[in-house]
Amino acid sequence: MLFGSRDGFALTFDVERDPVLLCVDVFLGGLHLNTWDNAFYPPLLVKKLRDELTRFDTPASPPPGFTSPAESLRAAEAGRYEAAGAGAELARYAFLAWGECTDDVSAFAFPDGDLVHLACRVRDGGGPAWGTEPRRAPTVATVSRTELLDTLGQGLIAAERAWSARLTAASTPPSARA
Repeated sequence: MLFGSRDGFALTFDVERDPVLLCVDVFLGGLHLNTWDNAFYPPLLVKKLRDELTRFDTPASPPPGFTSPAESLRAAEAGRYEAAGAGAELARYAFLAWGECTDDVSAFAFPDGDLVHLACRVRDGGGPAWGTEPRRAPTVATVSRTELLDTLGQGLIAAERAWSARLTAASTPPSARA
């Protein structure tokens, strides 16, 4: 199931692939962000999707210090280690902090009224993105806030249904499954 647009922001669910985890591929600006690990822990993914929906529920002005998605990404990455300044303010707009599957992605979502500017970079090192060298230049995409909310909302519904089905299957005695 594909929700959204791979050229903007998309989630692709493969709910049948793993009996316990939710296999979800994340795309931003045409870049597949989690090719190394797409098996999310269902309760965590549901929580993170809900959090993102709440965060983008209403239009917001661009953050102080926002210039362009790519430049703001660079400033936000640097700001993760600064105590003050525009970079530190921009670092508050981190996106896709959804657990191990997105650890190697440095991503930010900057609101701009009815638009959201997404910017990300995939990191090398096989560990957390912070403090490792970038593998490539920033990838950026601008999507409507409504489109982002639709993608996140459809993803949340799919994740909740898959998780609920797994909980039901786990609680059903084997004799009743036949």
